[in-house]
Amino acid sequence: MKKILRIFPRRTSYTPDDDMVIINEPPGLFVPEHDEVHISCTFSWDMKQSEWLKYQWESYTDKPVLIGGPAYGSPSNDFIPGLYVKQGVVFTSRGCNNNCSWCFVPKQEGKLIELPIMPGNIIQDNNFLQCSREHKNKVFDMLRTQKKVMFMGGLECRLIDDHFIDNIKSLNIYRLWLACDTDSALPATLKAIELLTKAGYTREHIHCYVLSMGENMDKDEIRLRAIYDAGAYPFAMLYRGKDNKSLGRGYSHKDWRRFICMWSRPAKMRAHVELGTSFKDFY
Repeated sequence: MKKILRIFPRRTSYTPDDDMVIINEPPGLFVPEHDEVHISCTFSWDMKQSEWLKYQWESYTDKPVLIGGPAYGSPSNDFIPGLYVKQGVVFTSRGCNNNCSWCFVPKQEGKLIELPIMPGNIIQDNNFLQCSREHKNKVFDMLRTQKKVMFMGGLECRLIDDHFIDNIKSLNIYRLWLACDTDSALPATLKAIELLTKAGYTREHIHCYVLSMGENMDKDEIRLRAIYDAGAYPFAMLYRGKDNKSLGRGYSHKDWRRFICMWSRPAKMRAHVELGTSFKDFY
């Protein structure tokens, strides 16, 4: 087996932490023995830094230096657990059959494909619920052997049905992440939260990504509050394009950062909803 030294431009919660990983540094005095160097880039705004790292490594090692990752549209149907993401994170499918205008997945990964199922407790599929029932059943069988199961994405609210609910009841669920990217998606999101709540899951289990285009804070507030009131924790995410720039029309960028921060930290959002604080009260 090849000894692959993996270089990442930044550390995230999913970055592996074994001895063959280096974060955003040119080579130092000691470098593990390796057969190849892989520069792994997830975000498009890190591409310039990743290319600089590739240049640095090419002048240091006589072994092949490759660059790739989601930012470069690298194929993802040969997923190996623990190589480019930490152990425990698995992809059982890639791609998505939707074509949302704000989402990079259809352009980078194409239509949904099902992958061989590897053991892990964190499911990071783009749209798990679009998979065939046979595939989902195999994933559920694997997850019954795991602790602290998390669906960190891939739960399209309108596709949550009795089959999904019945199966997750047999799992050791820690987190279920939904998504509500637009105002039009809110009814399906509230229905999904209702189904999960009736199945016995609480706000601590049910979290929801809420996309903000940075255009209208008042409208975003309505969607965020509705999700909180329904029994889930909403986590606001400010849209960032390939250049890592958000919109923030009509407000200062600082105001948007404060607003997103308030709606992404449970203690702050509880104070906001229950005590009537504003995002400016936290700074």
